[in-house]
Amino acid sequence: MTSCAFSSSPSAPVGIKTIVPPPLPSPRHPARFTSSLLCDELSALGQDDDDEAVPVPDNLLSTPRMVRNAVYSFVNPEDQSKNAFLLGWNKEFAKELGVDINKIERSQWSEQELDNLVKLLTGGGRKIPAPQRDEDDAGKGPRETQPWAHCYGGHQFGYYAGQLGDGRAISLYETVNPATGQSWELQLKGAGKTPYSRFADGYAVLRSSIREYLCAEAVATLDVASSRSLAIMSTETMVVREEGGEPGSIVCRVAPSWIRFGSFEIFFYRKDRVNLRRLAEYVCDEVYSLPRDDPQEMAAFKEQFRKAELETIPEPESDEPRHVNAAVEGEAQGAPATTKQPKALYRNRFAKMFEQVAYKTAIMVSGWQAIGFCHGVMNTDNMSILGLTIDFGPYAFLDKYDPLFICNHSDSEGRYSFQQQPGICLWNLGRLALTLENLIGAQERVDDLDWLHQQETDTEKEERLKEGAKDIVVEILNKSFRDVFLKDYRRRMNEKMGLGGADQVKDEDLTKIVVPALAWMDDYEVDYHQFFRALADYKVEGADTVDKNGAQIEALVKRLLPTPVHLARGSAAVEEIKGWLEPYHLRLVQSSDLKDDQTRRIRMNKVNPAFVLRNWVAQRVIERVTESVMKTREESIEEDPDKNLLDRVLWMCQHPFGEDASQADETTTTADGTCEIKRNNAGLEVYGEYVGPVPEWGQGIQCSCSS
Repeated sequence: MTSCAFSSSPSAPVGIKTIVPPPLPSPRHPARFTSSLLCDELSALGQDDDDEAVPVPDNLLSTPRMVRNAVYSFVNPEDQSKNAFLLGWNKEFAKELGVDINKIERSQWSEQELDNLVKLLTGGGRKIPAPQRDEDDAGKGPRETQPWAHCYGGHQFGYYAGQLGDGRAISLYETVNPATGQSWELQLKGAGKTPYSRFADGYAVLRSSIREYLCAEAVATLDVASSRSLAIMSTETMVVREEGGEPGSIVCRVAPSWIRFGSFEIFFYRKDRVNLRRLAEYVCDEVYSLPRDDPQEMAAFKEQFRKAELETIPEPESDEPRHVNAAVEGEAQGAPATTKQPKALYRNRFAKMFEQVAYKTAIMVSGWQAIGFCHGVMNTDNMSILGLTIDFGPYAFLDKYDPLFICNHSDSEGRYSFQQQPGICLWNLGRLALTLENLIGAQERVDDLDWLHQQETDTEKEERLKEGAKDIVVEILNKSFRDVFLKDYRRRMNEKMGLGGADQVKDEDLTKIVVPALAWMDDYEVDYHQFFRALADYKVEGADTVDKNGAQIEALVKRLLPTPVHLARGSAAVEEIKGWLEPYHLRLVQSSDLKDDQTRRIRMNKVNPAFVLRNWVAQRVIERVTESVMKTREESIEEDPDKNLLDRVLWMCQHPFGEDASQADETTTTADGTCEIKRNNAGLEVYGEYVGPVPEWGQGIQCSCSS
């Protein structure tokens, strides 16, 4: 357990206050985000570096309120450090974050370092050594971090909800890994009230914290962009939710940026053009590192194309809607393409930024569909500007393949069902496009139109810019989202089915093999993940056609179908599986690279996980870890077999593929002083009870947004 003040060094010279730093990378000072964008006026009062700073009480800073003309608010985490302790530490991500290589393992920390880490991550202290730029810095000693909460709006279940913001997440500081140059923003979820908490308490319960801590790493391991988890803390705060009182927790989650689609929406709907542009400039410069538009290039484009347009006789007005919203829901969703004469379009930096967002979002959601991940709450305030999977709430990995599966029991209409996810991403991108249409539509004149830098509203001018943005946005959504999504989804599914990499994808693979296989899974209630692991064992050597593999196919069907389904419809399943298995078999035997059964099996088992963080697994882990936490708090002398369970399951999330056949005889040990995990010859026993058939009680579990 720990007290509230940071531990200081007993050997510090008189007059100089030093602290033993926690095992974390140094903060960037000042933070790039807070030094580049506007803070709300109230919380800015206490942040001046000079004598003009006005102390503002923490309880006033965290009072829920409407915040205008600001991208964020300074707010301190609530002190929950009393009797808090470190429940989990992600040493694998700690390396990527830039933690000192000699401080990666918990066993390498001193007692003071652990003590100060717990305090920093539970609001009990804010001082952490920063790089010293000059002698004056050296004399100041450790700086205090200046935590902040993001301000944003968002569409929730299709309706704009106004101001939302970080209601229980507080960004602690930014850091840069000097080895990679990657910047990171550390955020504490469950750290207490902020100006954006509305009627909530700002806390997080242990069950939701465990779910986020584990799933962020599971998704990242499966090659899908995601926020990351660094640590999870147990606090003695009792949090009241629908289920009653629950133990509290804080997760330290990390991302290069926590800016969301909703960060732009709040300024758009408030008609705050100045802050919207300032935020867009920041994302272009700092998040995507896009070059500034070349004035000479823009001038040349204007001279070459705009003069010709002015000399062209204008076409008569049509009835076509003149709004980006119509464009997104028209051409971009499959309506016939416009037959108008194509105009010369200049993609300025804001169009290029939107193109990057569309591209990364397409890659993200293609990954979700391939790994069988259902997010559950795809509101625009949960959509990352970097195309990251963020805000893990009522998510689920599929059990049996069901395209209509809804993981969030609050989603009564199935808006965010599994099959809806790509379309919802497209819809959300349309909402983001609305906020950027003036900047995109200005094209090569974006830096010349003075009124774009002001709060002035001019309906006629804005309509012209919307028209100028429409074709650019539609093209981006068609090419940078739709085409990219399909290409990446085909690649991922081909790899999962053992049909080779991106260079081996054939046009007919999706229509003749992948889609029919998914339909067969749906018809016969086949487990999505076990299907691919079983298919890896399918052998074609010595069998030129499917007909020669009759016994093997029957065994495969029996292995995959639930017993009641197999008893009732097994014979029909054997016949119907041949509809896609025949072209699949043919694809394999016709390729010298694919027909080697052993090589193909190894490849497939490297992309198809044996361990999946299913909802029933997460629930069982939550129950056992919660019981273990309570034993720790009661200082029970009873032996606790689950003391290190969270570490073990995190390891499973990060190593979900089991043993390669070529390594099956190896025995490996990973240990950091907190847990020991031994792989064995079979390769899957390491996962214990968490692999295999889904228990009856655990099938199709849904969660709510309550956390």
